[in-house]
Amino acid sequence: MAPTGKGKLKIEIKKIEKQKARMVTFSKRRQGLFKKAQEYANITGSQIAVLVFSPAGNPYVHGSPSFDAVIDKFLSVNGGASSSGQVGAHHNEADVCRGFLMALEDKIKRCRSAEDLSAVKAELEEVRVKVLQRLKHIEEDEFVTSLLNC
Repeated sequence: MAPTGKGKLKIEIKKIEKQKARMVTFSKRRQGLFKKAQEYANITGSQIAVLVFSPAGNPYVHGSPSFDAVIDKFLSVNGGASSSGQVGAHHNEADVCRGFLMALEDKIKRCRSAEDLSAVKAELEEVRVKVLQRLKHIEEDEFVTSLLNC
């Protein structure tokens, strides 16, 4: 007997306009992304780290063996030192960021109103801009570029 359904149909990739539907889709696809990343790590024996920000600005992480372990390993390439000292500096920046994120999690837990959340969102936006600027600076760093191209 021949299949009667259409199977998987390709859908047009465009922004979902309804906020509630967008959030539901984000949640489901985030779980799917993390599952695929874990499968990739399992079948290849690689270590992975995935960081995703929701449309509301909330960070979600997944890693194998753990997000922190993979990021620490990335930052400590070449024993954490180089002729320019850049990797060690990046590692210290990661510690500062980790502390900041822990403090931010506490702030979010203490939020009691939309105004509180709005303030945290504004703070996150400032951090996002700084991170993007720092990433651009890191990309321009010849040492880091050489490590990434190995």
